[in-house]
Amino acid sequence: MHNDYDYSVAQCDVAPEKRGALQSYRDKRRLWLSWIDTDEHHAIWRGLSSMVWTDRSFKMLTQFAINDEDNALHNTLLAQALIDGHVATQVLAIRRLMDNSNSDIISLRRLVKDIRRNFRLFTRENYICFDGLPYDYEAVLRKEMIEHAGKAPFWGQTSGPGAHGTSRMAHEQFDRLAGIDPAKRSREDRLPVSLLATIERWLDESGADELADWSHAYLAHAGGPEARKRIDDLFVTANKLTDAMKALARVTEAISAWLLFAGGRSYSLMPTAQFNPFEKLDKPIMHAGGEDDAYKLWHRLSDEANRYLEGVEDELIGRAKSGAP
Repeated sequence: MHNDYDYSVAQCDVAPEKRGALQSYRDKRRLWLSWIDTDEHHAIWRGLSSMVWTDRSFKMLTQFAINDEDNALHNTLLAQALIDGHVATQVLAIRRLMDNSNSDIISLRRLVKDIRRNFRLFTRENYICFDGLPYDYEAVLRKEMIEHAGKAPFWGQTSGPGAHGTSRMAHEQFDRLAGIDPAKRSREDRLPVSLLATIERWLDESGADELADWSHAYLAHAGGPEARKRIDDLFVTANKLTDAMKALARVTEAISAWLLFAGGRSYSLMPTAQFNPFEKLDKPIMHAGGEDDAYKLWHRLSDEANRYLEGVEDELIGRAKSGAP
């Protein structure tokens, strides 16, 4: 389902006095789904898919190293670059998703907070009828069967007032979420807040907040002794990153596919490679006999770095003597 609407509020199967609430639900649903799926730069699903790709790639390279102790991946330079880069990329991605500020940012934490503030809008009527679906799908089905009796096979509608099948699925999903007997359905039924409490618990227990705190003190900022002391017990490992990522993905799926009835990413979270991910991995990083040339390059690069400090005294004192600002 799309995060925009084909039908106006007036065309939806709700009473005129309920249209204000439905409009609020539609506006919030559109906003939430843009954060989840369609924002050009910071869509939550896009960030999570990128994290999954990075995580799987790192685990593949790790396995290559485990399988062969003589593999070039055991080289200190290469291993340090891969590990440091992996940790930095994943932790910063988690930090963005857990940003809990009230500024104009897109994050999973902010999404959950905004859903809680507006949870009263999650009525059965809004859940079913937000974009033209009929509330009474059985009446629509009966009418359709009468109209097509004795005629050739036909395709049923999947959206709009004639989409009885989609309406039935939405009702059944709402029943499962709310624990309501289908025989006792009401337009005023509401989703229980316990659903949101479960989602918040998944976030709280994911370890993502702790990883974000670690990034504040060690990665994104140079935290002082007190900031570092508060998180001394946290040691970032690949498993902690993976566990946090898994929990964040489950939270997003629960909101997108279940609370918003908008579809999720089941079996499609991992991006499909548009290239051969193992191309040239069977080739050496350095040609045999190339160690002397590599050392020459290493010393040249080291000397260039050391020369960054040349002339500090002359320029500093010279500018002071000249009175230059």
